[in-house]
Amino acid sequence: MTKSPTKLRESKKDATRRALVRAANRRFHRDGFELTTIDDICADVGISRRTFFRYFGNKEALAFPHRAERLERFLELLEGAPQGESPFTSLRAIAQLMAREYAANRERLLAQQRLVQSVPSLIAREHEIDQDWEQAMARTFAKRFKGSPNAELRAQMLAGAAIGVIRATMRHWFANDGRPDLGKLGAQALDALQDGFVGE
Repeated sequence: MTKSPTKLRESKKDATRRALVRAANRRFHRDGFELTTIDDICADVGISRRTFFRYFGNKEALAFPHRAERLERFLELLEGAPQGESPFTSLRAIAQLMAREYAANRERLLAQQRLVQSVPSLIAREHEIDQDWEQAMARTFAKRFKGSPNAELRAQMLAGAAIGVIRATMRHWFANDGRPDLGKLGAQALDALQDGFVGE
């Protein structure tokens, strides 16, 4: 069955985007992030700089190619949780799902993290991404807490604590070459957060 013109265009755009990410990763890991230019990447793929900027706003964005999709998917899962479900129950379920996906892509994620940690501008970009997640979580939690006392503050505090726990868990996972059971780590971290870090 022949694809429609719209589907063909979308397929071509997707292929170009993936080619840019592959070319960038090759360059970043071989030559270094700072020495790689947008012109280098464009030459490898065979496109113009003008075409490049239809896909990515800058070189830093290539180091986080799935940023928007991951956040969108996370929010879909969080917002699609059953009405009245505890935020912690929702976060545990999402953490298990994402842990399996991270484990399946362990080598690629470890390589990406090594790259990020070697470049100050990428570390700053990673902090911006964390802030995006925190703000998005806070908005979602605020909807759940609507009508309860201090709903906005509760939502912001929970989102801030949750992103801190997520970041600490991922740092530990990366520091140990992605070998610990990420699902188990996530569950333990969320249990500790829910319990208010009472006990050992």
